[in-house]
Amino acid sequence: MTFLSIGDLIFDDIQNFISFLEYDKSGYQLPSNLQIVATISTFETINEFIDNLVKFGFIIEKRYGKLLLISKSINNRKIYYYAFFDDRNNVPLFLTRARKTDDIPETLLDYIKRARDISNLWITPRIMRELKERLIEEHSNLIITYFSAKRTPDSNIRAEYRPEVSRGIQYRGIDGKQALDEMEFYYGVLPKILEIWLPNGVAFRIDNKGIITLLKGNFGNVFKIIESVIDKLIALRNAIGESNYTIYKVGINNQFTHMIQTPWSVILPTRMRLDDIPGFCRALSEEEWDFTVLEDMLLKESMFSARLIDNNNSSVFDIETSGDTIDIYPVEQADIGSYIKFYEFLVENVDSQAAVG
Repeated sequence: MTFLSIGDLIFDDIQNFISFLEYDKSGYQLPSNLQIVATISTFETINEFIDNLVKFGFIIEKRYGKLLLISKSINNRKIYYYAFFDDRNNVPLFLTRARKTDDIPETLLDYIKRARDISNLWITPRIMRELKERLIEEHSNLIITYFSAKRTPDSNIRAEYRPEVSRGIQYRGIDGKQALDEMEFYYGVLPKILEIWLPNGVAFRIDNKGIITLLKGNFGNVFKIIESVIDKLIALRNAIGESNYTIYKVGINNQFTHMIQTPWSVILPTRMRLDDIPGFCRALSEEEWDFTVLEDMLLKESMFSARLIDNNNSSVFDIETSGDTIDIYPVEQADIGSYIKFYEFLVENVDSQAAVG
């Protein structure tokens, strides 16, 4: 059931918890293939986080301060997670030995998709490449043994060969670092999944949804990577938090409804064109993104506007673009999960340099 020997310890600080994970006591070590799922949320307290977990069917098995042991049942089996709520930046961090391909999607990822106050820690291809390059600077002898990389037709990354072609590449080999450099140069792809072995004995796999598999070594190095990604997403979460949806009753007898939507915006340096719109709408409905486009219109002033629904949780929001920016308007209740996923969609399918306005 459990894989941490916690006893009666209480953790109210993430650094104390990391120190505990790093501490080698009586030969105890973290299990191999430990799955670490980093998320970002709008929960203001751990109690809000707990209430949300319970609402979506998790059982709180035990509480160790801000560390929780939780479970959820599938197919008459209980799947267990340790969940730490880091209230410095409202980041829930999940640790589990559950299977990444079966158990985690049906329990934890299903919860993250459906809940409105929590999101995957989406790692854009550019951030993934920056992460790789920073680690190479710090550990020149690191080895990449596997990568998955992608290029979309709208990518503004230079490619020597056939830049107009959409392509996906998977590579396994001890020379993955050199091969990825070559693929980036010749085919203009950016990484979505990396398996990295550091010379200090730490090995891990990281994907674009913020799921890290610790293959070997200690937790501290991996947590530093998580923190660096979180720092880049804080600005996005803050921008989303400034959007608003308000309804006022107006008229002598308050018989009329007046709706005010305050958007958040994304700048598109390469600019969308009118003939990009059909492909944009088709890509939104792909399985990875799973949006439905409603009430789309071509407008002279704004070029294009539409209402989108996230098929995972029925969240609805409006978008409007003039080509060089896209404004995202909340409808009724803001949803950080759908918003961050939509931003990731823009980065991967529209403009890899898209930035919060």
